[in-house]
Amino acid sequence: MMELGPMTHYKGRFPFSLTVPSWLYPEGYLENVARVAPYVDGVELLFFEGGLGSLPQADEWEMLRRLQERHGLSYNIHMPIDENLAATDPGERQRALEAHERLFALVAPLSPVTHTVHLDRPPGVDPNAWLAGARDSLSALSRLMDPARITVETLDYDLLPLADTLESLGFHVCLDLGHLIHFGLPLAATLERLGPLCRMVHLHGVAEGKDHRSLSLMDPHLMDALLPFLASYTHTLSVEVFKAAPCFESIALLAKKLG
Repeated sequence: MMELGPMTHYKGRFPFSLTVPSWLYPEGYLENVARVAPYVDGVELLFFEGGLGSLPQADEWEMLRRLQERHGLSYNIHMPIDENLAATDPGERQRALEAHERLFALVAPLSPVTHTVHLDRPPGVDPNAWLAGARDSLSALSRLMDPARITVETLDYDLLPLADTLESLGFHVCLDLGHLIHFGLPLAATLERLGPLCRMVHLHGVAEGKDHRSLSLMDPHLMDALLPFLASYTHTLSVEVFKAAPCFESIALLAKKLG
């Protein structure tokens, strides 16, 4: 197992609440949270599958709550992506909604800051059919959970056509800045329109055609272009780099850049 040298404490260091993913070490949720809890403001609990067998068991949920209490930790939830909330098939959308509803209930004792959801748009899907499915699920989600506690993530497509729907229903946005850069999406326009709705940022480096890399590998001009937004951002930010060393290397760079 890779070990890091002495780690810097970053609690309260930034204008935003700094979080890291629950998958930095090849261990379980409890081990990952326990190892990073003294150094950051919060942890992004990653749930990519909604089946009960892939989720923590009852005693693990309680231990996560105790770690939270002991370290003054916040949690944000990455909701399952194995069922597509924006599917064009109504039955598939309903299964996705049910999976999300189950996890909303399971994580409730952790008082998550936000629950980040995906509205996947597979290649070749009719844009109008996709928009209709996405709007239908957003409306249904707003009846299952306070939409102000849900952030819809920017993925590999332009989220701007859904901006008015998100705003009218009271949802917030997860601006994945790495995705915006990696997929060549309109960065300035997205920050201008969706920035006021943003309550979660995913930040990671983009280099050599890959994302979720250390920020140290990113074009310095691209990194500098993000700094005005980051310097004024005051909600939650997750450094979405999935190994400990490059993740904390990214945080150190961010601390240096933001002074």
